Amino acid sequence: MELKRIEENIQSVFADSSYPREFLDEYDQMECLASHNGQETFLLRKKDTGERAVAKCYDRRVFPSHPGPDLLADVDHPGLPRLMAQYQNEKMLCIVREYIEGEPLSDYAREKQLTLLQITDLGSRLCDILTVLHSHEPPIIHRDIKPENVIVRPDGSVALIDFDISRFFKEEAGADTYFYGTRGYAPPEQYGFGQTDCRTDLYALGVLLRWLVTGSVRNNPNVQIDRRMQRIIDRCTAFSPEERYENAAQVRSALREAGSGKKPVPVKSLLALTAALLATLCLGFAAGRYTGWLRPVPTAAFMEPLIERAVRLQLGRESGPLSPEDLLQVREMYIYGGEVYKEFAQFSEQRVELHEEGPLRTLDDLQMLPNLQKFCIGRQGYVDVSGIANLGHLESLELKHMRISGAQPIGHASRLKYACLFDCGLSDVTALESCPWLEVLDVGLNNLQSLRQIGTHPSVRNLGLTWLKMNDVAGIADALPRVETVTLQHSQIRNLSGLTALPHLEAIYVQADQEEAVRELFSGTNVNILITEN
Repeated sequence: MELKRIEENIQSVFADSSYPREFLDEYDQMECLASHNGQETFLLRKKDTGERAVAKCYDRRVFPSHPGPDLLADVDHPGLPRLMAQYQNEKMLCIVREYIEGEPLSDYAREKQLTLLQITDLGSRLCDILTVLHSHEPPIIHRDIKPENVIVRPDGSVALIDFDISRFFKEEAGADTYFYGTRGYAPPEQYGFGQTDCRTDLYALGVLLRWLVTGSVRNNPNVQIDRRMQRIIDRCTAFSPEERYENAAQVRSALREAGSGKKPVPVKSLLALTAALLATLCLGFAAGRYTGWLRPVPTAAFMEPLIERAVRLQLGRESGPLSPEDLLQVREMYIYGGEVYKEFAQFSEQRVELHEEGPLRTLDDLQMLPNLQKFCIGRQGYVDVSGIANLGHLESLELKHMRISGAQPIGHASRLKYACLFDCGLSDVTALESCPWLEVLDVGLNNLQSLRQIGTHPSVRNLGLTWLKMNDVAGIADALPRVETVTLQHSQIRNLSGLTALPHLEAIYVQADQEEAVRELFSGTNVNILITEN
């Protein structure tokens, strides 16, 4: 009954909306999958057949002429979402595509420990799809290839989705007008160094392959991978498009060779190699018996010296090699600006005005700390937080006074209970909907202007909305039904009446100048209004 009620509520909202009438007549809107900047993505169900579909809806006030013609209108391939229908009126354009059953590669790869053969097979299948797109007249450039946009079906086949920023290649154009794409996967030409063409997608494919093999989008010389795969990745991700593969078919051929195993060795060469190895082994064992040099000790190599300092502080090891076994002991880490701290109490005492901006730029080193449970950093510049996605034991995360690459990696920390993302330059934190145990969520001083950008969090009890500018918080009882405390200092939310619908609300923290208005709103209730200057 509850599910039916929610569904009816969704339909009632759409009934009074500006969406094309034919669109509403044909489909039931089951769920809003994403919403930002005048664009919404919905999971649909066709009323007459029950078939599921996905709709991209564009507000004409934001997109008066974009998107243009549907790029995939005349493309038929099982690895691409089939166009089902298109509806529009003077206010809205809705493009409906086939819903592809399966799992995003971002999740699939983390759940499965993929072998080199499986990775080359996935890459080859993507190359087949790219060959179809790039062979189109004119060529279709996807421009946002990343694990989240690749769906692995139950039968192992793959599909490429989300063509929002795709474009036709125009040979006469000198450069793209705007930058689009995902940082880390986007090549230099998407930052204004030239026009994007087919080799743009090959760059992103190379980054995706690197992520599948190493768990990171960044090149790390300390991580050793198969040489042939390394050559493929290096050529795909060359700075100059002229140095990359010419087309996806060439990449596919190289991947097939890399996944086929070693080339056969001639018998004479094999005998000679065997004899040489035996001689080397005999000498090695004779020397190693007395010197111990045959017993190599693996050591950790960090990309970020500041993270290494924080690790050594936790372990009490100022110098000397750190083994993988040592790193398994690291459970917490605290960094503020250019300094590291042993305890959370020391970290929490720091103030942004007392620190220079720290040097951290990537958290990829965190993949060497699989047992990390508590991680706090503050006062940095722009930081790629992709490394957080691999922290399966992370329970507490605090990021503040910095700019991060997005909240998506944080959503993969499925055990997260405490998340403070304060002043991180975020405009969407809905990725944290994937954290089912989340109890504390602080998203203060970000560019969040509506609850839709925060998302639905059924387990959150403590909510921080400091310094946010919103029109209202209507619907908060549906999105965050278990909230007990709300922090509002310095917030500029015009209409707070939605808070009165929270069934478990116990306390609200406000500034002195907010007290009167909030007390009046909750007059006659048991909600405590607490004054704080922090």
